[in-house]
Amino acid sequence: MGAADRLRETVTPAVDAALEIASAPPGAVFVGWAAAVDAATCPARYRAQGEDGWGFPGWSPATAAGAVARSALDAHLEVTDADQAGQPVPAPAPVETVRRWMRATGTLDARGVGAWVGELRAAGDTATLAAVAAAASRWLGGFVRVVGWPLPQGMALLNVTREGPTGTAPRWWPRQGSPVCVASGADARIGRVTGAGGHTLVVHRASSGDDDDLRRRAGFEAAAGALALRVAPAAVTITAGDTGERARIVVDEGLLAAGGEMIVDVVRQRVVAVERGHDAADARPSRRCRWCEVRADCAPGQAWVAGPGRWRGGLPAIGGG
Repeated sequence: MGAADRLRETVTPAVDAALEIASAPPGAVFVGWAAAVDAATCPARYRAQGEDGWGFPGWSPATAAGAVARSALDAHLEVTDADQAGQPVPAPAPVETVRRWMRATGTLDARGVGAWVGELRAAGDTATLAAVAAAASRWLGGFVRVVGWPLPQGMALLNVTREGPTGTAPRWWPRQGSPVCVASGADARIGRVTGAGGHTLVVHRASSGDDDDLRRRAGFEAAAGALALRVAPAAVTITAGDTGERARIVVDEGLLAAGGEMIVDVVRQRVVAVERGHDAADARPSRRCRWCEVRADCAPGQAWVAGPGRWRGGLPAIGGG
């Protein structure tokens, strides 16, 4: 029995146990990185999100940036491979590559993020289209700069939108018909998925974030990938476009267990949300309070912002909060 199978045997009954105590069906539970980190850092914030936050979070210029950029890069590789006839594929020009893909794919009959782009075009929402193009271009430029060009041998893009077979990362459901869906947010994979588990998952961020999240992100993506593919990756590489950061985190049993616990905790918090919803008594104040959507109804969060939250890096916070 491999590490992925052992993880399944731990996570599946834990998810079942969490669902069994619910007084009412919790509805769909979409377990992605955003939900996992919210549930881990502040359960109150996760539970306050409501139906829109508990399912797929939906598209916005920020959430769509990576999806559009990956798909645009995938299309660039496909077209130029055919055009170059064995010649080296030229590096993509981020802005033009993204705009070309959006013009070709953003139709109402497209799939995934392409359908959302099509809806924006049909509505004449040029401001949002421009914001999407800018965010995706930044993501793509940073990805190519950090990962390198040509792309590493054996790299396959994941979660892309195109006709025919796609590179969409597999999802995992604990059981047939389960309301829980675990989704990997990895952007690429280096190496084939084999029984030996020698592949590496790549997670790219347009900008560097909280370093405390790096290992948690690696654990979540390793666990999500292992559950879906039945093979655990050897490592997770996390990159940042603005700093050129590359953090390679080796996957071991401890990291997989931590990621699996994050997945189960999302389900637990979703069940608690059915029982009593948002409860500020469960808040875990931190620097995330500064951007929290429910801070106005959270006394602990307000107190943190008014106290230690007013100071960041030795300087007072700007503004009233």
